[in-house]
Amino acid sequence: MGLFKTANITQRAEKISNFTINTTEYGSPVMELLGTTRISGNVIYYDDFTAHEHRETHRSGKGGGVKTTTITYTYTVAAILGLCEGPVKNVKRVWRNKEVYTYPDGNIQLSLFKGTKEQKPWPYVVGKHPEKALAYPGLAYMAGGLDIGSSASMPNYNFEVQGQLTETGDGLDVNPADYILYILSKIGLKDVQILGLENYRKYCREADLLISTPSDATDAKAARNIVNEIAQLTNSYMFWSNDCFKIVPRADRKIGSWKPDKNIIYDLTPDDFIQQGSGACVSYSRKDSSELFNRFSVEFLNRENAYEKETVSYEDVDDIKKHGLRQSGTLKAHYIYTKKRAVQIAEEMARKNKYERNRYTFKLDWAFCRLEVGDLVTLTDPAIGLDKQVAMIDSVVEDAKGLLTFTAISRAAGDYNAAQYDVHEVDRPYVDFNATPGAVDKPIIFQPPSELTSNGNELWLGAKGKNKNWGGCVVYVSDNNTNYRRLGEVTNSARMGTLVSNVTAEATSLEVSVNGQFISGTVQDAERANTLCWVDGECLSYTTATLLQNGNYLLEGLVRGQYNTQAAVHNAGSQFVRCDEAILKSNVRKEDIGKKIWLKFASYNIFGSGEQSLDEVEAYEYTLTAYYIPPVTNIRAYNRYRQLQDGVARYDIVVEWDPPELATYLEGQVWYKTDHAQADQITFAEGVPADKAGFNGPWTFGGSGKSQVAIPQAVVGDTYKIAVTTKDEFGVATSPDVAPQLEILVAMKTDLPNTPDKFDITFGEKAVVSWQEVTNTDVMLYEVRYNTNPGIEDSNLLARTNGLATAVNLTSRKGKLYLYAKAANGKYSLPAELEYNKQEPPTPKPPKVTSKLGGMSVVAEPIPNGCNGMMVYINDVAVKSVNNTITYTCDAGVYDVIVAYTDIFGEGHKSAAARCVVKVTVDKDLLEQGSISMDKVDQALNELISSGGGANDKIVQLVKDLNSDGYKKYSAFVQMEDALELRVKDGELISKINMSKEQITIDGKLLHVTGDTIFDKNVITKGMIQANAITADKMDVKSLSSITATIGTLRTATSGARTEIKDNLIEVYDDNNVLRVRMGVW
Repeated sequence: MGLFKTANITQRAEKISNFTINTTEYGSPVMELLGTTRISGNVIYYDDFTAHEHRETHRSGKGGGVKTTTITYTYTVAAILGLCEGPVKNVKRVWRNKEVYTYPDGNIQLSLFKGTKEQKPWPYVVGKHPEKALAYPGLAYMAGGLDIGSSASMPNYNFEVQGQLTETGDGLDVNPADYILYILSKIGLKDVQILGLENYRKYCREADLLISTPSDATDAKAARNIVNEIAQLTNSYMFWSNDCFKIVPRADRKIGSWKPDKNIIYDLTPDDFIQQGSGACVSYSRKDSSELFNRFSVEFLNRENAYEKETVSYEDVDDIKKHGLRQSGTLKAHYIYTKKRAVQIAEEMARKNKYERNRYTFKLDWAFCRLEVGDLVTLTDPAIGLDKQVAMIDSVVEDAKGLLTFTAISRAAGDYNAAQYDVHEVDRPYVDFNATPGAVDKPIIFQPPSELTSNGNELWLGAKGKNKNWGGCVVYVSDNNTNYRRLGEVTNSARMGTLVSNVTAEATSLEVSVNGQFISGTVQDAERANTLCWVDGECLSYTTATLLQNGNYLLEGLVRGQYNTQAAVHNAGSQFVRCDEAILKSNVRKEDIGKKIWLKFASYNIFGSGEQSLDEVEAYEYTLTAYYIPPVTNIRAYNRYRQLQDGVARYDIVVEWDPPELATYLEGQVWYKTDHAQADQITFAEGVPADKAGFNGPWTFGGSGKSQVAIPQAVVGDTYKIAVTTKDEFGVATSPDVAPQLEILVAMKTDLPNTPDKFDITFGEKAVVSWQEVTNTDVMLYEVRYNTNPGIEDSNLLARTNGLATAVNLTSRKGKLYLYAKAANGKYSLPAELEYNKQEPPTPKPPKVTSKLGGMSVVAEPIPNGCNGMMVYINDVAVKSVNNTITYTCDAGVYDVIVAYTDIFGEGHKSAAARCVVKVTVDKDLLEQGSISMDKVDQALNELISSGGGANDKIVQLVKDLNSDGYKKYSAFVQMEDALELRVKDGELISKINMSKEQITIDGKLLHVTGDTIFDKNVITKGMIQANAITADKMDVKSLSSITATIGTLRTATSGARTEIKDNLIEVYDDNNVLRVRMGVW
C-alpha cells in the first residue's frame, strides 16, 4: 500500500429506462404486393427492451494515480415488422439506415416469415412470452432481436420484397392482365369473363409492359381506379360489354409476335349518320401543330437506383426546332420500375399526340348498337373532307330516344381489312328484332302475409330469363289448363335464387346464390323491412349485403320473422326472392280460395318482340290457399329392386323427405313425370329435347305418407321428375309445380356395383366415415381400406359393414382412404377415394384455476369441434377429462397447471402455465379477521362500562349487578354493523358467543350440547374425545383395530354351537352345549 491514496473517478452515461415506438394501429390497411418493390416495415410488436452495461477503465496522472471508469449502455429489443399480405416469395435487398444488404445477412438481424396461412409464430416469442405468440397467418413479416445502439433508436428499415404473381411476368414484375384478374377476384368477380384477355396478355408480354404494385400504395384504393390506371399505362380500353368485361389494346403497330386489330367494322357514310343540331353529319376537333406538346415526361421508380423516383422524357426534336419546347404534364407511372419501360410509355404518348389529334363526333341510330369502344370504322363525309378516314371508337352514349352518340379518334394510315359489315347493300345493318328470348327459369309463386297486400290476399310471382336476349314475360292464368287469360307482365328480372347452406331459426346471416345485385342498408332499413326478402314462408330483411368471391351474396344483420311470420329452419336449396318492384302482384278473391290454377310465362326479347306462343310454354300448377303452407325439405330418392317368385325383377323408386314444422301437417304427397311419357300426354316446347318432352306432360300421383312413399314398377331407363307436396289436416295442399323436386334415373340392376357417392369423414369421439347407398345391385357389404386391394384381410383393412357409416381406427392425422361396395356375387366396385387431413387441436389459452380448501378447480375454454377432451397437467400429474372443467384434490402447495386439447390422435400443443397456491388449513387471514371482530366488540363493551351509560352507533343491552367494585357480574348483548356477541360474566369467568362475517367463536369453560349434533369436514380430533365417553352402543363399524383391549367375555352365540373367548382362554361348544375344545390357561 502506497503512501498516497489512488483517485477513482467514475463517469456514468444516463441510462434509458423506457422505450416507446409507434406501432401500426389495429384496422390499418395491409398492402397487397404484386410483383417486386421496396417497402418499409411497420412495427406490429416489440418487447424485451434490455440495457447492456459496458465498463471501460484507464489510468492517468503521474504514476497512473488517477483511475477513470466510464460506464456506457447499449440496448436491444425484440421486434416484428409487418410487410404486406402474404405469401411472398422472398426478400432480396434490405436497407438498414444507410447500409444495403442482400438477404439473408447477419447484419440485418431479421428473419423472414413469408405470410402463409399455415405459418407458425416466431419461436422467440413462443419461448419467452407464449401468451403473446401470434402466428399472423397471411401476413408477411420480418422478426428478430435488434441491436439499437446507445441511442435506443429503432433502425430505419426498407425491404425489397418479391411478392405474388411474379411468375406471370419476368420473375420480378407482373403481366398487367394477371394483375387485373387478381384485383377483380378480390372484389368477388373471380369467375367474370373478360373478352380479349389473352390478346391483352400477349400484347403486354411482347411490349414488355410489366408492372408491380407502387411502393407508395399504402392507402386503400377502389378496384375501379386501379384497373383504370393500369389500362391507361398500357394504352388500352377496358369496359363492360354484354354481361362481361372487354379489354382492347389501342396500339396500332406490330410488337414482336403480337399484331394489332386491323378489322374495320363499318364503312360509315352520310347515309348512315343522323344530322346533328348544326346540320353536320360529323363534327370534329383538331389541335393545330403549334398547340401540340412535343415533350412528354414519365415519372417512374427506378429499381436500379434503390427505387428512387426518376423522370424520363421523349422529345419530338423536329417539332421543338420548329415550334419551340412545349412540355406536357408529367405522367406518374409508379407501377413501372425500369427506365426502358418508362421511355416506351413516353414514346407512346408522343405517338398518340401526333396521330390522334383529330376527334370526331357523330350520331347513329339503334341499328348500329353493335359498335363498342375500341372498334375501328371508316368515316366518309365530303362536307369536311373525310374519305374513309380510319377512326377508333372512344366512347358511346345512348339518349332516352335510343340515339347513339359516338366519339372516335383518328388512327395512323396503314393496311386495314375490309369492313366486316357492308350495310349499304340494305341501307342499314341487319338487326334481328325477333331474336329468340328463351324460356323463363323456374319462377317463384307464393302468397305473402296479408299485411303486405292491398286486399288481404294476393298472389306474388317472380321470374327471370335463361337467355341473354330475355327482356321480360307476359303471365297468363287458367283454371282448366286450356283457356288462358292475361294476368300481368313481368318487365324486370326478379332477384331470386336459392340458399347455399342450411339456416337455423336463430341465424342472423345467410348465403344465397342469386342473380342481380344487392345493396347494403342500415339497421333501420332492416327493421322497417326496406330490404324485405321471402324464404319459404318467412319474411326477413337484411342490413348488409356482401358479394363473395364465389359470386354469392352474404346477407347479414337479419331481422327474422317479420309481418307475423315465424323465424324457421330453412334447408340449402330453399327458394329465395327479394320482394321489390320486379314482383308481379295479383289479387286473390275469397271465392277462389282452394281452386287450382295454371300459370304460363310467355317470354319476349330485349326489343319487346318475339313473344313465345302459349303452346310452347310450360304450365305451372298452383293451388290458391287461405294461408301459407310450408314445403317439405330434404327430399331424396333411390332405386329398390324386388325379385318376384317367377324370377322377374321389379324396380321401385323409394322417395323420402323431412316433414315441415307445421302443427297441422297431415302427409306428403308424391307426384311424378317421366321423360318418356305416352304420346297423347307429350307437349313439345321450344328448347326442350325430344327425349325430355315427357316432362311437359301432366303430373301423376305416386302415393302419400308421413315421410316416405314407394313408387312401384318404375320403368327401367326412364328418368323420373319427382315432386313432394305438403297437405295439412284441413285438406289444403301445395302444388307439385312449386314444390321441392328432384330427378332420378331408374337404372337396370347390374352385377358390378357403382362407386359409392359422397364418401366423407367426421371427427369427434371417433373418426366416422359415411357414404350414400349403392342401389344398382344387391350390396353385401362395404369395405374401407388404406389401399386398393379389396378383399384382403391385412393391416390395411379398416372396416367392413353393411350400413352406410362406420367408425374407423386411424393411425395418422393425414392419409387417404378407399371405399368399396361388394355385391352379393362377390364383385367389388371401383373405389371411392377420400383424402383427409385432421389438423392438430388448437393451442388453448392458460386455464382459469381457483384455489379451494384442499384442492382446486380448473376451467379451460370450451372443447373445440373435432376434439374429444383435454389433458390437464398439474405439476407431474396428468388428468384426462372429456369436459373443459375438473375439480382436483391435493395437498397444500404451489401448482403449475397446463392444459392441452386432445382428439383421437393424441394431444395438441400445450397452453401456458397457470399457477395456483392451495391451502388445506383455514386461511390465517380469516382467523385474524375473526379475532379483529372480537376485539372490536370488546372495545365497544368496555366503552359502555367505563362511561356507565348507553352507546352511540351500536346497540348494547346490559343486565348487571351494581356494586362498589364495578361490573363483576353481568350479561350483555352487543350488536354492531359487522359483528354480534352474547356474553355472560361472573367474576373472572366469561362465556361468550361471537359472530362475524368471517367465523363464529364459542368461548367458555364448559360447552354443553344437548341436541342431535353433526360435525362436518372431519374437525373432531382425538384430543377432543373424553375418556370413557364412547360406549359399545354408540359404535357401528365394519372393522376395528386396536393395539390393546380388555374385552371381558366374547360369545358368538348365547347357546348351542358357539365359541367363547375369555381372558387367556378360548372354548368351543357343540350343538348340545358340550365343551369340545379348550385352549389357553384354566
